[in-house]
Parts: sequence; C-alpha cells; structure tokens
Amino acid sequence: MRIHRICSMIILTCLLSGCPGPGDRVPPKQPANVTMRNNHLCIIVSTQPGEQVASVQISDGKNNNLRKLLNDPISVASGQCLPTFGYDFKPGHDYVVYYTVEKNNLDEAKYFFAEFSINSRGLQQVSSPAEK
Repeated sequence: MRIHRICSMIILTCLLSGCPGPGDRVPPKQPANVTMRNNHLCIIVSTQPGEQVASVQISDGKNNNLRKLLNDPISVASGQCLPTFGYDFKPGHDYVVYYTVEKNNLDEAKYFFAEFSINSRGLQQVSSPAEK
C-alpha cells in the first residue's frame, strides 16, 4: 500500500511539472517579408531599436534544416535583411523560416515566420506578407 502511494505521488508530480496544456498561451507569430536583393534571398521584419535576433530556424521540409540559438544575439535594423547563415536556398523547394526577436530578457519575444518557394519563375511567398 505504501509503495502504491509513493508511485502515485511520483506520477502526479510528473504530470503537474510544466507540460504544455490547454491553458498555456501560444505566442502569436507575425509574418515576415521575403524578397530578392542583389540576387540574394532577403527576409525582412519590422524591428524596434534595441531588438535583436535571438534564434533562427530554416527548413525545406526535408533534411536540409538550420537551427541556431544565438548566444550573442544579432542587432538588425528595421528593413535590413535578417541573417540566413549561408543557408543554401535552392529552386524547386518550399521553405519555412522562423525568427525570434528580443529586446531583453524581461520583454516578451516576438516571433516572425514566412513560407515561400523558389521555382523557375523566381520567388513566391506563400504566407501573407507583413504590411509595410
């Protein structure tokens, strides 16, 4: 009986220890703009002074993925291309990019995303572009 009670307490503790649930807030994602500048893919978001890129995820839905959590966040001015860290964007692929932008550890981070493809006609943004 005592072992049953201890096991029940351990299981209950694990169930209550921070797993995501229906009451958790999901931060809203804001659309990013994707364009070509000087024959290079350019991802643009609206940033405020002092905001920095804290993480980047790029995927083609296959095995060509990039995930970077930046120990030293990168400052990017509004309208400037976000870093893609040399990711090889190829024609004939669909891409999804996510960026986390933070001002400091106290303010809530902003999450930006874009879905697009590159084909023989060029770049086509699938997600709704951000308002300029």
